[in-house]
Amino acid sequence: MPELRISIVTICYNNAKDIRSTIESVINQTYSNIEYIIIDGQSTDNSLNIIKEYEDYLAKFISEPDKNLYDAINKGMKLATGDIVGLIHAGDRLFDSKVVQKIADHFNNNDIDIMYGNSILVNGEDIPVRVNKSPEYKRSLSKRGWMPSHQSIYIKRNLLDKIGYYNLDLHPSSDYEFFLRYFYFNNFKIKRLNEFILRFSMGGRSTKNYLNNLRGQKQHIQCWEVNGEKPPFYLVPLKLLRKSRQFIIAAIYRITGRY
Repeated sequence: MPELRISIVTICYNNAKDIRSTIESVINQTYSNIEYIIIDGQSTDNSLNIIKEYEDYLAKFISEPDKNLYDAINKGMKLATGDIVGLIHAGDRLFDSKVVQKIADHFNNNDIDIMYGNSILVNGEDIPVRVNKSPEYKRSLSKRGWMPSHQSIYIKRNLLDKIGYYNLDLHPSSDYEFFLRYFYFNNFKIKRLNEFILRFSMGGRSTKNYLNNLRGQKQHIQCWEVNGEKPPFYLVPLKLLRKSRQFIIAAIYRITGRY
């Protein structure tokens, strides 16, 4: 069986403090067939100089203004040529050096279109603050407020041209609408990889977007409506309850050392 090519897209804007750890989490993977793409929003700090230190490891690198982070993600996904496409934002890291090998094995060993996994939010001391352990996939989970980290989702690239990219009109909830389109409104073969895929950091672009989403739950309802369906009345309360549970799991880990 030919080795799968995994495209990984990193978006960056003024992340000089953390971009190095993100890049090294990708280039130090044990899996070799990675197409690594960085889309920078024309950073004005030292990010570009740091990125250029790793140019030999990059398949594609662009630095130009973007409309928002989802515009930058779309640029990277459209440049991807791999069999499978995933994301890791500047400031965040792949969980360990074997993650991409596990992702490739998961696609090779299962007849699937999409996979997702677990993630943790860590503070500056790398201590878990929130743990997102995903359940086995059931389409009905979407109506109960479930969503994995969108950076834990890896998807066959040929689906993107058919189903589309991130909807910029729904910023900052574009990741939620993207998730609904691929996990609920279309019938793809989806299977969880019960492994931690990433560590995402407090203060990064992904967590800022998460806070925006907490303030914009009404927009999550719109994400359903643009796809032709109204969500159940209990969607928003259950979404918020799931977030609370993730903080509790992290607190238990800090006490026991186990997830």
